[in-house]
Amino acid sequence: MRVYAEPDDQTLAELEKLALEKGISKRQLLMVAIDQLLHHKEPDRSEVDQLRSELDQVRSELDQLRSENDQIRSERDQVRSEMDQKWSEMNRLRSEISQQKRELEQARSKVDQARSEVDQFRSKSDQARDEAEALKRDQEHYKQTIEMKDKQIAFLEAHVAQLTQSISQLALPPSEEEIRAKHWWQFWR
Repeated sequence: MRVYAEPDDQTLAELEKLALEKGISKRQLLMVAIDQLLHHKEPDRSEVDQLRSELDQVRSELDQLRSENDQIRSERDQVRSEMDQKWSEMNRLRSEISQQKRELEQARSKVDQARSEVDQFRSKSDQARDEAEALKRDQEHYKQTIEMKDKQIAFLEAHVAQLTQSISQLALPPSEEEIRAKHWWQFWR
């Protein structure tokens, strides 16, 4: 027996789509639908109550899962916020470390410069010490030379004094005419 029906375009598109999804032909799909319609039995009241109870339980579990999901999202947002704070703190610390490294390099540069200046001062100090020692040796030499000259002068003065005394003993008194001419007469009397 053959039965004909002319479905509208929308119903026909839905039938084709459902047949493709199930992987069967449209004829087989219509046969299954007719079979279900003919052999469809009414569910009893206990089955409906049980299904409603299961549905309520599933809804409760779904609400609980949504609540847990919201809590997890809140915790995730809090963790993200903490991570952002840690990230900004880490960046701040990195910046401080970089600044301290620059300051350390500047301090090292100053220390090297100070060491160089200290070495220069030591070199100048050593040079001045050497010059001072040379001047001290020269001063000692000059002192010795002066002492020697002083001794020679003293010797010469003593010798001159001795010669002067010897000469005065040997000297003749001036003549009387010379004494009168030079007005020495007062001294010789």
